[in-house]
Amino acid sequence: MSIQSLILLGVTLSAFLTVLTIGMRVAPADLRCVFSRPSLLARSLLAMIVLGPLIAIVVCKLFMLHPAVIVGLVTLSVAPVGAMFSKSMLPLVAPDNPAYARGLFFASTVLSVMVTPIAVEVIQRLFGEGEIVHVSPLAVAQVVVCSVLLPLGVGLAIGQRWPATRRWVPAIQKVSGLVLLVCAVPILVAAWPLMVSIVREGTLSAIVIITLAGLAAGHLLGGPGEDDRTVLAFATVSRHPGVAVALASLTDQPLAPVAVLLAVLVSELAVVPYKLWRKRRRAAIAAARQGSPPTAAH
Repeated sequence: MSIQSLILLGVTLSAFLTVLTIGMRVAPADLRCVFSRPSLLARSLLAMIVLGPLIAIVVCKLFMLHPAVIVGLVTLSVAPVGAMFSKSMLPLVAPDNPAYARGLFFASTVLSVMVTPIAVEVIQRLFGEGEIVHVSPLAVAQVVVCSVLLPLGVGLAIGQRWPATRRWVPAIQKVSGLVLLVCAVPILVAAWPLMVSIVREGTLSAIVIITLAGLAAGHLLGGPGEDDRTVLAFATVSRHPGVAVALASLTDQPLAPVAVLLAVLVSELAVVPYKLWRKRRRAAIAAARQGSPPTAAH
């Protein structure tokens, strides 16, 4: 087996383990937190499934981007929520209020098996004669099932059948993070020259605009609860890069997977100001509540 194959296997294993641990920790209360609030669920799906891809499509139409970048941005916008999403929300919400993030990840992952193939088909029709995206809906569904739905289902089954295994989650997450770090460094080093080759005037601006507009859409639709705003904002822009790379590799643009990596890197930098603001906001709310009777967090 070649070094490249080992690296890709490591990335796949890391993503599988991450989603597996999320499934192991999902509790009925997490699902009730989402499904017991139909209005918030509807707004969440609107932001993630409709507005996120729509923003990416509009920006791609307005900017003169490299075809590979267009494919990368579009496939990233229709990919399921990223595997690290619920864990990354822990420092940004109240310590006793992570249920919405876990429940939303579970719900969106299950729905993505149907939604992502449909979204890809709609986008192909919207781009029309440009013929930028060539992906079979069945192939899209297979990628989503193998990448996120399968490990999520396995993790859920393990967690429900053997609850004691949940104490292994932190150790599994550490292994997953270490494997990803070891594999990501050589991938980024090798892909960097290719990333530079597809950057045109306006490319970085387009990625930043898509990210900020997605954050704004999620933040506005997630209210009035502060934690709900934060979670939905990040859910709208936090997509599974592994699924997006797999989808992009099915198209006729060989550099599209590289464009996905570029978009992920730029997006991670673009969300930093919002992340810092939400941390300060959460700290201010916690400080204001000190000495006051506890109230339910939303």
